[in-house]
Amino acid sequence: MPVQTSIALLVTVAIAIAGFFAVHFLRRRARTRETEAEPPVISSQEDVADDAPPTEVPYTTEAVEEATGQCFKLAFGVNRFDYQIFEDHALVMGLVEKALGEAAEQHRYFPRRPLLLPKLLQALNDSDSTRQELVRLILEDPTLAGTTLKRANNAFYRMSAEPVQSLDRAVAVLGVDGLRGLLSTAILQPVFRLPKGFFDRFAEISWEQAQRCAACAQAYAEKTDGDDPFVAQLLGVLRSLATIVLFRMTLDKYQQSPNVLPRAEVFVKLIQKHRSTLAIDIAKTWQLSQASLSALEEQRGQVSPTHMSALGRAVYYGELTGLVTLATHHAMYSPQGAQAILIAQGLTPELSRLLIETAEHIEA
Repeated sequence: MPVQTSIALLVTVAIAIAGFFAVHFLRRRARTRETEAEPPVISSQEDVADDAPPTEVPYTTEAVEEATGQCFKLAFGVNRFDYQIFEDHALVMGLVEKALGEAAEQHRYFPRRPLLLPKLLQALNDSDSTRQELVRLILEDPTLAGTTLKRANNAFYRMSAEPVQSLDRAVAVLGVDGLRGLLSTAILQPVFRLPKGFFDRFAEISWEQAQRCAACAQAYAEKTDGDDPFVAQLLGVLRSLATIVLFRMTLDKYQQSPNVLPRAEVFVKLIQKHRSTLAIDIAKTWQLSQASLSALEEQRGQVSPTHMSALGRAVYYGELTGLVTLATHHAMYSPQGAQAILIAQGLTPELSRLLIETAEHIEA
């Protein structure tokens, strides 16, 4: 073989080998860059809870505020709000805010923990409790007894065409979970009753919203295996309870100024400003757990649901679902519009449907 041919062959082989290594190097470098660009894998459950929304969402948005405003209009029976508040109405606001600091000491304003609540909780958590014991406890509260019968006859629970007429049968039909879902709202229902006068629909609408919030908070906790579903339910109704307390206080201060007609905007501003704090004050007086106080504090601080505790998310999504389904029930929103708000705030389509269906079982 001539020397020039051998040299040419060697050069060709060398170029081929160099090309192979160049391609291999470039591919390896590309893979390294892709790996570096990938987000780190989070393995600790403390970093992101299993039920946390996949992306960070704000506590509130224009859509949420719009839905809130629509429900306030429904409750107060007005078409619009004028938030310019002057003179006598500003004085009424000042009187209410001054009274808030003393509310915990005044039985007329501040709801005490129902005496029956801890007894029933203990009985429901005790596997040795008999049905007769539960019936006996429920009979101590006529309102609770009536509500238990009514719930057992709901199409969601009723298993036959025959109506449930005895409390013993009602307890059997509902079971422990059904009773848990009934307790806090039924026991607190009397607090939502108001004398006729101004804004007569407020108590009715507030009670409907409270039931929806509580039921959805419980359903969320059950579905996500979060904290105690009954605690979630209790906290869901507690924030609504703070709303009705503020309404009572404001109405009382207006009655002390007989020449001033109540304005819906004053009530709304006070509720928006002080409801979260008042709910925490009630929870402290009721000696609820630190986890419960933290969940309520997350609502007051308007923490993103992405960063809330599991219990805080149950309260948040329970309240949000209660709000949008109330608006849907009264023809202010379409079901699709309500679900769109829930999904935008971090719920999956499946979970949003579950909570909406839960709210639909609440009787207005």
